[in-house]
Amino acid sequence: MKKTHVLIPLLVFFLSSCIIQSGEPILEDNLDDFSFPENFNFTNSKTIEIDISGLEESKSIGIIDVYINGPTPIHIGKFGASNHTQLFEVPIIEKEILLIFDDGSERHDQVYNIENNQLINWNLSGFSSVKNNGRTRSVNSTCTDKLYAVENSFGGFWEIDLTNDDYANTSLPNLQGGGSIACALDQENELMYYNANKTLYAFNVVDGTFSTIHQGNPFNASYPRLAFNDGKFYMSNTNNLFVVDATTNEVKQQYTIKGIINANCGGDLDFASDGTLYLSCFSGLYKFISFEGNTATVVRISAENFPYKLTSMAIDREDRIFVGTSDANAHLIEMNKEDGSFRIVNTYDHKINDLTAWRCATQDLEQIDSDEDGIIDELDDHPNDPEAAFDVFTPSEIGYGTLAFEDMWPTHGDYDFNDLVLNYRFANVMNSANKSVRLEMELKILAAGATFKNGFGIELPIEPSLIESVEGAQLTENIISTDSKGLELNQSKAVIIPFDNILGLFNAGSLVNTRPENGFIDPVIINITVHFKEPVDSQTLDNAPYNPFIFVNGDRSREVHLKNNPPTDLSDNSLFGTGEDYTNLDKGNSYVNQHNVPWAINMIHNFRFPVEKTRIDKAYNHLVTWGKSNGTMYADWYKDNAGYRNTNKIVFINK
Repeated sequence: MKKTHVLIPLLVFFLSSCIIQSGEPILEDNLDDFSFPENFNFTNSKTIEIDISGLEESKSIGIIDVYINGPTPIHIGKFGASNHTQLFEVPIIEKEILLIFDDGSERHDQVYNIENNQLINWNLSGFSSVKNNGRTRSVNSTCTDKLYAVENSFGGFWEIDLTNDDYANTSLPNLQGGGSIACALDQENELMYYNANKTLYAFNVVDGTFSTIHQGNPFNASYPRLAFNDGKFYMSNTNNLFVVDATTNEVKQQYTIKGIINANCGGDLDFASDGTLYLSCFSGLYKFISFEGNTATVVRISAENFPYKLTSMAIDREDRIFVGTSDANAHLIEMNKEDGSFRIVNTYDHKINDLTAWRCATQDLEQIDSDEDGIIDELDDHPNDPEAAFDVFTPSEIGYGTLAFEDMWPTHGDYDFNDLVLNYRFANVMNSANKSVRLEMELKILAAGATFKNGFGIELPIEPSLIESVEGAQLTENIISTDSKGLELNQSKAVIIPFDNILGLFNAGSLVNTRPENGFIDPVIINITVHFKEPVDSQTLDNAPYNPFIFVNGDRSREVHLKNNPPTDLSDNSLFGTGEDYTNLDKGNSYVNQHNVPWAINMIHNFRFPVEKTRIDKAYNHLVTWGKSNGTMYADWYKDNAGYRNTNKIVFINK
């Protein structure tokens, strides 16, 4: 099975296309000063195989939701539960996978350790009866997943619908007692609590009435963070956390919070479905990892400082984290907890000072199958498409991976890995029988740190005959020959060319987005959709990003691939073994030099690439140690941890 191949310990300055054309000199040390393991595969991702067995036929309509279990579950896809095997690509630093079985009436979950085991077998033979915990299945329920949002200035109060992509909000009666910066939900008793100055109020979400709950709190004033769990309030401000009995208003425990980068940071608290407590604030998202004595320790989850001040947070039924801002036009943001990726899902004409989530039980939702594919709408990623049911994402539903290339192969470049840089997100769309019906690629073209007009292609591990059509390519240079389906001609495998001139995409001459002092051009987004003629076995299709490559400066035969990936049929293989290239296709070695250094990297994260003419190990301080240790040390070398990065040598594009 093909693996993705990633970062390298690069310790030599050579010339990129832009440096050669400008005539600037080679700089500093020599690769021979260092030694790296020959068997190091330079990858920061791994493939896991999930095998489901033993499910009785009557429950075969169930689905398996797959999450990276840490620090908060990150959704990476779903598939049908009926005796099936599915592959997923996950970051190599992750240690646990959370699997959730759901058929609309019963729900089970199981956590598996993947640190040393990449094959998971979940036997569901014990799930022989519906377990509704005494509740009646509500076939025509009107329960709606929603957020409640409060505002401080004039007591604004809104309900935000989470069931549609527009995240529309509806005004509710202004808060009694004035504005609030803290709210929390007691769903069992159908009460939304909110703090206004020294008073705790409640709003009954059923009859729409307000009531006063308690006078006074441990802060003797307003406080920004509030959560409710198991009959207790969790009240917090700066680095103080109080646990308060919801009935008596008695302080049960006081903690000093240790680990917040900026203690005076506002924010909010909320609990995930597994009972873990999280905290958001101006410097990002945190997880509580221990409560010992009077100290509560948190660890920052965000890979780097968040670009917005987070004043609120709520975790919904699917363990998605939503955060809000208190700007006059507040953003509602969904966050990826692994690498800090995020997306703004809506912007409103009011502030959001706090959020809390109403979480419907799956059995309380309508059991409708609109497209009659055997998967109810609530569990169907495509409820109105009978040919599609589930999405498997790489790297995740809202996160991005990154491909970065050097274009001077087979001679050395400067190894700033910015000659062509793009983000990717793949969605493998499957039907209810767990076969792929189409492949959706979102490519965000970030940078072109070169003068060459480089193009980009992807080879899929299947024959062209399996593909019906390809949509979305932007070809302008008349150097790519395609058939009527949109595939490149004269290839034994299906090859897609999304674009053939990166500089043309930007409408720029050279060096796009690699010199911050010159300003930035907006990234270009290309969406490619591959339709299959007949549903394809997902294991045959393998894992994204497949076999990506660039071809250099209009020369279609001069391909640059990830380490040990094969060339396509149109490559000029006479270039192998020339210059600094040490390719040996008979041994499966390709696109590396004699010191195991490749010309292309793949990160299963939104990778911040180096500025122009900055070698990658000069931007990331622990990359060399990671490589020399064969990946056992600093596997998270790319993160925004203290001492990891030289931020003045890294490009930050937040669009």
